[in-house]
Amino acid sequence: MTKIDWKLLGFYGIAIGSVVVLFNIVSVYGESNLKARPAISGRYRIQAQNWPGCLKSEVLVLSISQSGIYLNGSLLAEKSREESEINAEENPSLFGKWENKGLMLSGVVPRLINCDRAGDTAKSSSKTLVNIQGVMNGDILNGKISASSFSEVVDFSSQREAVVKEQKKEH
Repeated sequence: MTKIDWKLLGFYGIAIGSVVVLFNIVSVYGESNLKARPAISGRYRIQAQNWPGCLKSEVLVLSISQSGIYLNGSLLAEKSREESEINAEENPSLFGKWENKGLMLSGVVPRLINCDRAGDTAKSSSKTLVNIQGVMNGDILNGKISASSFSEVVDFSSQREAVVKEQKKEH
């Protein structure tokens, strides 16, 4: 008859019990203290009232995609949005982070209407350095945008556009 080694059995019991207790502590902490960031991905139409003179009639579209706290985005003039939207989603030009209720995006934006600082006249430029800071309140983004092409910081408020799902045609 084999003898039961009580010391070895006690060691395994304590080891398994410790793992179960530690797992329960970590699970309770994670469920009560760790929350996923709210989703802010989507399109925001930026129609600011205090754009510089050359952008007064422009509506810009800010597209944001999110992975946790990391953000990618693109900023396009609404007039050129349809032709450039697919390329902008594949190659975002703005990068930043989402922390607490605030977001920060910056980058070089191609094909954005540009303003000459001295004369405030419209001209075409291939690249503009853009910085966007904002605060989310539900689906509303309130923020400030600055660009290398104009000297003023522009305040804006925008609501996330509703997502339109395409229906697939059945053959």
